[in-house]
Amino acid sequence: MAGENVRGLLKTRNFGFVIGILFSAFFSLVGFSTGLFGNIEARLLDTFFSFKNPVEREAVQKDVWKTAENESVSPDILIVGIDVKALQRFGSWPFPRSRHADLVNYLSRIKKQDEREKSLLLDVFFIENSADPDNDSALVKSISDSGRVFLESILDTSSFGETLDEEMFGRLLPLLEKAGTPRVIGGTWREMQPSVGLQTNLWDLNVAARGSGAANVVADDAGGVVRRQPLVFKYSRFLGEITIDDLDTSFALDENEYERLSWFEKNGKEHVVQLPLSEKTLAGLRDAMFDKAPPLLYDADGDGNPNEETRVLAVYRDYFIPSITFSLALDYWNAAFADCEVYPGSEIIVRKADGTAVSIPVDEQCAMIINFAGPASSAATDGYKTFPVRSYAGYSRETGEDADSWDETRALGGKIVLVGAFDKGMADDEKQTPYGMMFGIEIHANSLNTLLTGAFIRHLPRWGNVLLVFFLTMLTAFFAARMKNFLSLPLSLVLAISTFIGCSLVFDHYNILINYGVPFAGMFFTYVTIILYRSSTEEREKRKIRAMFGKYVSPEVVAQMMDHPPELGGVDRELTVFFSDIRGFTSLSETLTPQELVRHLNEYLSAMTDIILETGGTLDKYVGDEIMCFWGAPLEVRDHASRACRCALMQRDRLEELNAAWPPERRLAIGIGINTGVMTVGNMGSKGRMNYTLMGDNVNLGARLEGTNKVYGTMIIVSEYTYATVKDEFVFRELDTIRVKGKNRPVVIYELVDYRT
Repeated sequence: MAGENVRGLLKTRNFGFVIGILFSAFFSLVGFSTGLFGNIEARLLDTFFSFKNPVEREAVQKDVWKTAENESVSPDILIVGIDVKALQRFGSWPFPRSRHADLVNYLSRIKKQDEREKSLLLDVFFIENSADPDNDSALVKSISDSGRVFLESILDTSSFGETLDEEMFGRLLPLLEKAGTPRVIGGTWREMQPSVGLQTNLWDLNVAARGSGAANVVADDAGGVVRRQPLVFKYSRFLGEITIDDLDTSFALDENEYERLSWFEKNGKEHVVQLPLSEKTLAGLRDAMFDKAPPLLYDADGDGNPNEETRVLAVYRDYFIPSITFSLALDYWNAAFADCEVYPGSEIIVRKADGTAVSIPVDEQCAMIINFAGPASSAATDGYKTFPVRSYAGYSRETGEDADSWDETRALGGKIVLVGAFDKGMADDEKQTPYGMMFGIEIHANSLNTLLTGAFIRHLPRWGNVLLVFFLTMLTAFFAARMKNFLSLPLSLVLAISTFIGCSLVFDHYNILINYGVPFAGMFFTYVTIILYRSSTEEREKRKIRAMFGKYVSPEVVAQMMDHPPELGGVDRELTVFFSDIRGFTSLSETLTPQELVRHLNEYLSAMTDIILETGGTLDKYVGDEIMCFWGAPLEVRDHASRACRCALMQRDRLEELNAAWPPERRLAIGIGINTGVMTVGNMGSKGRMNYTLMGDNVNLGARLEGTNKVYGTMIIVSEYTYATVKDEFVFRELDTIRVKGKNRPVVIYELVDYRT
């Protein structure tokens, strides 16, 4: 029984589901617990973006184009591009800082101050003093007078040197004081990628600015494609070192001020030490550092030559800095960075001034996926623009101090104005995005737009992804294991393509990113593995079937058996058995030489066997001149009794043709017995030699009926059981009621006469 269960499980139709379960579990574990499919998911995101925001333009008249309004773009974002017009008007880049002061003043000096811009970002760095101090002073004053200017800083994972780092940190302090520290930072802040290098603007400018933020964006892969915007950065300031020898269990840091202790492997990998230390953890830390950390050599005996070594840990204090787009969004919402709750790997919660809250999904580095609103905007006047873009040349204009001379308004009420490079001839400010190369200022615009519109891209929850993997993989397993290749392959392809389209539509309408790469991998490997398994196992089964049944049934039946392999064990089934024997064979054999007898018998047997196979019968055996065959196995057929009767009549007619061609002394007469009933059919014999045959009382009855022809002088006798099944198809003559050996109940027998017309 156990062996039969195992054999049943190993059949492709069953084992295919085992393969599906294994691949579902494997890819769910690997796909969602490692970064193996990260690049695939990123490329799929690019593809989804290309489907999401098609450019639709219409020529309203010659050389005049109208672009369909993009509803996903906030109307409160305006880009002022430092473009070719600005370069032609003001000369080569960089412009004098007084030029930027003119722009700031131009926006802020209007009579209707309640219609001013909400904020103004200068995506330009002012790290060094200019050659003309008056220009610096003019810019500082304009920024101070405006009260709405935001400036940028740049963070780096590498230090610029202790002196420069200290100077830059001093410049950063006014901005840190303005922003504050989020009131809640999740426990995984220690694992955030630290930045130890910093470049920021002149101290006076940072003091004058309303706010600031880091301008860094994240390139997801080796291709440098920008898809994410960190909203909160961790800047780590180096406070000092301590050797492992000086470290003890009493060592403590002020974690409320986000101080931490770290050590680094030889390859630069950082390890944050969890405090407080116990004797056990301290011993483990020492072993790990002496094994993996680079040594610090020192002169222990004072002879001028290093003769001892130790290992060093670094103490840092972490500061949390918002990105520039997050700062602008917070200002737009009248919210404060200090009131935010930051949970790396989950979300950032912003409390707005109106009491509502915004939940922003972020990864472990507090990075948000940028929901790009469309392709890169063109710098050309008549080119496509996702965001409204105006030339810097139209806004950098001198304005007087006299308020009476100011214009009423600039039509910028409530807008966030982003000023930055918008010409390929300027500094290297273009980056690769899902929509191709895009200027940095427009990447900021897309990031800001994602925040303002709330169109956050969220991942499908892990449980949802796992369910999707199992559903699609198991459905593919069903196709591959239960259907023919010509049907399973197109169905699997349709399933894969429709799932991809579905993922794209979900992304398009609901901003939910489904990791399609993992279920597709599960589907692909499941399908291929099942097909390979089927080809290896079924080919073996086919060879077995050909070897076993090729001698018994017609090639057509064998071909059908390939599609529906029979049960090869003994089973009870209703069948029709057929026996035939030559009358007077002994006398015939005495008149022929052995060679003549064999040739004559082979001619007869060949003709009779061809008819058996033609009617779909299974040849059981030859016993001398006797033929035993049956219908209904190994392939089940409903009309097995009818086929047997048809075969008997066809053999009668064929024998008449043979006898007409033979000399009188070689003519044959045969008797045929047919019975229908439940019989045991299967492989009988030993493991080394088996025969597919029948057993049972109904088989014996068929053999007895064949011999009964001698008593009644008939050729074909059938039992009452066969008669009852086919009496409407053939003409019969009732012969008698007889009791045969092995049967207690009498049996009515009939002579099969002919077909019923």
